[in-house]
Amino acid sequence: MSTLPAWTWALLAWALLMGLLVLAQGRLLFGHTWRIRRTQPGPAAHRRGTRAVRLERPGGVRLKGWLTLPTGHAPRRLLLWFGGRNEHVAWTPDLAGWLPDDCALLAFNYRGLGGSTGWPGEAACVDDAEAIAAWGLAELGLPPAALHLAGRSLGTGVAMQLAAQRARAGSPVAGVVLITPLKSLRALLLRNPWTAPLTPWLRSPLDSLAAARGLRCGVLVLLAETDRQVPHAHSHALVHALRQAGAAVSVHQVAGTNHHSLARTPQAMGCLGRWLAPRSSA
Repeated sequence: MSTLPAWTWALLAWALLMGLLVLAQGRLLFGHTWRIRRTQPGPAAHRRGTRAVRLERPGGVRLKGWLTLPTGHAPRRLLLWFGGRNEHVAWTPDLAGWLPDDCALLAFNYRGLGGSTGWPGEAACVDDAEAIAAWGLAELGLPPAALHLAGRSLGTGVAMQLAAQRARAGSPVAGVVLITPLKSLRALLLRNPWTAPLTPWLRSPLDSLAAARGLRCGVLVLLAETDRQVPHAHSHALVHALRQAGAAVSVHQVAGTNHHSLARTPQAMGCLGRWLAPRSSA
């Protein structure tokens, strides 16, 4: 029996690893965590109440989320939050305290994160996002035009897909907040020689550049001062595409922040709240 050369075994091992990564890509891309990273509650936190909510999806999938409402009066708007990779969104009631008093906040963990079941992936998570948006608006008795979206990192891709989908359906969202946005997941993977070979089999491209072509709403983009995960060039490419499509885009870079800290700093959360504030009387 002939012995295979060492380079052949190395090639077979690499091929096996690539195959496993392709099969498990949903879990690898969206992550898996039970850790809740709390942050400083906003100044209006004492005027908010939060309750855990669940949403049943086809195939026995159950999504777990949190709905934070202003106390004393019914909200007139809904901000739907999409977390980043490995982000447990049970911290979002802290964020709600930075929002205008007429704005409710809703966030669900992706499939497989926190108390949510199922296997994540772009198609499933965007379908979930549409169902979550419809449920939240119906629960609060709000029209489609009252919906705002916010996403961080990986969540900007989901938010952009949902915004584009709603625009095509004739129910555009009121506005979108993008925190450290990526132009596409494929573009990020191509930056790394270890992940670049996976891109031909990528089932979750999260192509925000393509989604940007159909958006005409207001967009707030928040960038960290230093970001090793999502290069500023990628975010600026998305900003350019949004402006080319006719969206009104505001860009703010927050000093002293990085990719992970940005969304939980008072400066960034305050900027988000101020950007939403002019619409509070609409």
